[in-house]
Amino acid sequence: MYGQGRELELGNATSAVLVSLLKTLVGKNILSNNEARVLLTKAANDLVPHDCAAPVKGAMGIILNDLLPMFPENGGD
Repeated sequence: MYGQGRELELGNATSAVLVSLLKTLVGKNILSNNEARVLLTKAANDLVPHDCAAPVKGAMGIILNDLLPMFPENGGD
C-alpha cells in the first residue's frame, strides 16, 4: 500500500525540513511571507497534471490546506 513505512517517514521528514527552512528564511527576512506562499502555491500547481492519483491529491491538500496557512498573506511582510 502507498504511503506506509519508509515512504511515509520520508514524506514527514521532508515536510518538517521544508517548513523549518521556509520559516527560517522568512524569519531572517530573506524571503517574505508572500514569496513563501507563491512557492507553496507553485508546488501545488506543479502537481495538477498528476492529480488523478489519490496520493497526489492528498499532497496538494497538505500544501494548500496545511502548509500555506503557516505563511499568512498579511503576516510578517
